[in-house]
Amino acid sequence: MSERACAPKTFELVQSMLPIIRKPFRRLMSELRDLSGHQTRLRTELAEVQQTMAQITPGNPAVHGYKIYSQCDEDGIIEHIFGVLGDGYRTFVEIGCSDGLENNTHALLLKGWRGIWLDADAKKISTVRRQLPESSQLTVQCSFVTRSNAQTLLPELVKTLDVPSIDFLSVDIDGDDLGVVSCLIRGPIRPRVICVEYNAKFPPPMKVAVMPQRSTRWRGDDYQGASLSSLCDDLATHGYRLVACNATGANAFFVKCPADASFPTYPIELLYQPARYHLRRLNSGHPASLAFLADALLQASEKSAR
Repeated sequence: MSERACAPKTFELVQSMLPIIRKPFRRLMSELRDLSGHQTRLRTELAEVQQTMAQITPGNPAVHGYKIYSQCDEDGIIEHIFGVLGDGYRTFVEIGCSDGLENNTHALLLKGWRGIWLDADAKKISTVRRQLPESSQLTVQCSFVTRSNAQTLLPELVKTLDVPSIDFLSVDIDGDDLGVVSCLIRGPIRPRVICVEYNAKFPPPMKVAVMPQRSTRWRGDDYQGASLSSLCDDLATHGYRLVACNATGANAFFVKCPADASFPTYPIELLYQPARYHLRRLNSGHPASLAFLADALLQASEKSAR
């Protein structure tokens, strides 16, 4: 059959298919437009929350929040806090690092910090180890950190950083976060800044915290972590003061005294942020990867080997 004879039949075939593909195509385009609009709404909401913070609590570090690899705005808050305090030794420990695609210290590593990643999920740690080269800049370990092993496990790992003290501790384990942090800072781990997840379902002055003997893997319900008031009371006994809560109502930031004097003092009730977990869906650009971090660690290793 000649090409001229085929052309009308091909055209007829395409025409017959148009009604079939038109509807799903329109649906896809509608979803893409809605996704773009959804991101705009999330950005607008975050800006409004930060504007309210600035009005009610001037000087609040959370006003400076933005996202690179953190869940929402934590990267910017961390940047601002250490911009005020100074970087120090540029070291960290993150307990609950996940697969590295969304945590509080990925961006710090890209800025040349050194530290330790821990997570209880073996698959996620395997993913990190598979995609990142071995480096003295980052120690990665699969461990389920509890109040019973925290004081033996962490000090040994921190020794590898070869510094008198670490600058930043981030804890997000969806369980006995309060117990783990409290145990660590009672021992030799005395970071200048602590970021710990709190349970925003319970606003001040409510005090609740999971019992350590019942703290297992999180089941996705409200039995996880501790209320903000419980965290503030406990950490205050160890010389730490709340300076900010991020916009999603997920993470609280504490600074060790007397360095906390660099930030204004506000009642817990004013710094508390309710649960806005939907803001986690805010995009910071293209989907996250470990590729830039792999490059950075490799370059750092090559530089130290020269």
